[in-house]
Amino acid sequence: MRIMMALAVGSSLILPLAVPADAQTRLPRVSPSERAAKDINRRIREDQKLLNLEERIQMDNNQIRQDIQRERLFAPRALPPVSRGACPRGSISC
Repeated sequence: MRIMMALAVGSSLILPLAVPADAQTRLPRVSPSERAAKDINRRIREDQKLLNLEERIQMDNNQIRQDIQRERLFAPRALPPVSRGACPRGSISC
């Protein structure tokens, strides 16, 4: 009888450790409201990424426009050509 009792107590302590319970291996279900909240947050993050990309593109475009305007403003201007027939060679001024 003692052996049977010892086996019963021993098996009740060892068996739960050997076989994991189903509740411990499965994750809890995600509720529909939690799923909807995650979807909304994901869409917000994607929209924010697109907005950041659009802002970066706009900043690049503005920088290019400023560079072009600066080049036009400070570009060396060609002097009008001097007609060679107006003054004789070797003269200081006409």
